[in-house]
Amino acid sequence: MESREVKKLKRALVVMATLAGMAALVPAQAAEAAPRATVGGGSGIVLNGNARCTMTTVGHDRTGQLVGLTAGHCGPLGAPVTSERTPKAGVIGRVMAASPRMDVAVINLDQARVRPVRQVGKARIYQVGSYPRPHSNVCKQGRSTGFTCGPTLLFQGDATLNYVCSNHGDSGGPIISRGRVVGMLNGALRVAGPGTPSIACTNRNVPLHSPMIATKMTDILKTLNRVDTPGNGFRPI
Repeated sequence: MESREVKKLKRALVVMATLAGMAALVPAQAAEAAPRATVGGGSGIVLNGNARCTMTTVGHDRTGQLVGLTAGHCGPLGAPVTSERTPKAGVIGRVMAASPRMDVAVINLDQARVRPVRQVGKARIYQVGSYPRPHSNVCKQGRSTGFTCGPTLLFQGDATLNYVCSNHGDSGGPIISRGRVVGMLNGALRVAGPGTPSIACTNRNVPLHSPMIATKMTDILKTLNRVDTPGNGFRPI
């Protein structure tokens, strides 16, 4: 027959083993709770694991789905999207609709992995607005060159030409005027036409670069509202 001391020792060992098992579960549970990525107009994003671009703005479409907009040339349909600043959040969304003509892509965002915001850096977005007339100042927020401003030079259909500092990676960046997103950055003017290079802005204090090309946000939304796809009825948060 076991002594009282032996029984106490066995009970103590059982309790210790139980506690050890519970402690082993804690790191695994914590590892599953990935951080949420803070994303808004001007946030750096990565598409297909390699294309670095900028989110134009974040909001909801007519179904209530949380979506983001960026330049269409940044990634194809189905491309996974991650946050450049918070890669540990994993895949935060996928490209679910696109208009090649307007060079716009719609990203369905995972609300469990994203914390949508109205402000990124100096860029604040409260609503959509009309593009200011030529010679008015506009600003843009991009993951490469940050917040920069300059004059609108001219309109050509739904496209605009602006003397604003931008570089590779700024594609998709929001064009902002008085708290309104008025356009999307799509590229820069080629030096001598299609197929020739543009002069990227490498120093915002040195005004020697190609003019920035942007698409009017009002025209982008008109295009999205014509079809029953993600992004239809888009409104910023």
